[in-house]
Amino acid sequence: MTFAKIRSAMFQIHMWVGLILGVLLVMISLSGSILVYDDKLAELFNAAPQATTAGMRMPLTMIADRAREAAGDAGRGQVQIVLPQEPLDAAIVRFTRPAGGGEGMRGMARSEGARPAGPPGQGGGIQVYVDPVSGEVLGTRKPGLPPAFAFLHQLHGSLALGRDFGRPLVGWMGVAMLALGLSGLILWWPKRGQWKYAFKVRATATGLRFHRELHAATGIWIFVVFMAVSFSGVAITFPQTIRSMVTLGAPAPKPAFDLRQGPKVEPVENVRRLGADHALVIAQKAMPGMEVRSVTVPARPTQALSVAMASRFGTTATVYINPYTGAVIGARDPANAGGADSFMALQRPMHDGQGNLGPIWEFLVFLSGLAPLLFVITGTIMWLKKRKRRIPMSTMTEDVAEEAEAA
Repeated sequence: MTFAKIRSAMFQIHMWVGLILGVLLVMISLSGSILVYDDKLAELFNAAPQATTAGMRMPLTMIADRAREAAGDAGRGQVQIVLPQEPLDAAIVRFTRPAGGGEGMRGMARSEGARPAGPPGQGGGIQVYVDPVSGEVLGTRKPGLPPAFAFLHQLHGSLALGRDFGRPLVGWMGVAMLALGLSGLILWWPKRGQWKYAFKVRATATGLRFHRELHAATGIWIFVVFMAVSFSGVAITFPQTIRSMVTLGAPAPKPAFDLRQGPKVEPVENVRRLGADHALVIAQKAMPGMEVRSVTVPARPTQALSVAMASRFGTTATVYINPYTGAVIGARDPANAGGADSFMALQRPMHDGQGNLGPIWEFLVFLSGLAPLLFVITGTIMWLKKRKRRIPMSTMTEDVAEEAEAA
């Protein structure tokens, strides 16, 4: 088979995959673009209360007690204290219903620099904002994002079709995006002497030629970011498969405990459990140099204290502490574990544009989510014009394009 025939077949695949899946791809990508800035947009429309005093922070236990008084009956069960990260930031104390321990762990993810496992804004509980210096209660609200952003998370993560069906479907849409990107690169590859025209839309381009050059130039300029975001989306959806590919089939190490609930501990009678302040000090000694983001005190006597700390790429390391003995009984820091663990930990901040990859990457991820809309529009226009003029798009060379425009 000649290269021309291979290219022609690839063109047909590229065109029909784009035309058939275009609407779904646009829904996923546009919602992803908005979600790059969801925290900032939510803050813009509903700003969190700010502290008004400066000085030494109160003990975490006292902050939690002030919040519990303000929360009333809702201030029971698991408590998570999110430490202020900037001057005049409030401390956030989140209470989770006793029956919703798992939701509390997922709700913790946003403050720890990673996306929650489920749609934000769902789940019970209450969060209280406290001035960390004076102890003044500044306000209360439900955890999570506003309903509109929660829906966008559902749309982006599963097309709002549920985790069992919608999430794998979105993963396969990511595979389709990778296929479109790779085939698009091959179809874009210019002939000898045409490289100077391959990265721009010429001022003289009109009609079919304009859409063709706009489609191609946009694709090549956003190619690296588009492929990275698409691949990371597939890795997030199918982590076991991608990890197996990275490790050439080597099995992933089995976790020593349930990652949602943390390691189990044996309750000790007549021993008072350690509080958040003790847990913070122990975690800082276990992982020196890392900034503490939050401390979680579980409601159940069989659960460990957990301390979330800022790690590489803006991800989270977690230290688990026996509340009866103060012993560190487990620690997770995938980003610094090396190998496949670090590679997989990078995928979430790369996909979201979050973490500490910087505002430039964040903006590029935002742009990559807008690109499929332009691809679908220009691709559809080219297809319609081709049908109207009966021009085989797979043979749309510069000469053919110019002849078509002159017709």
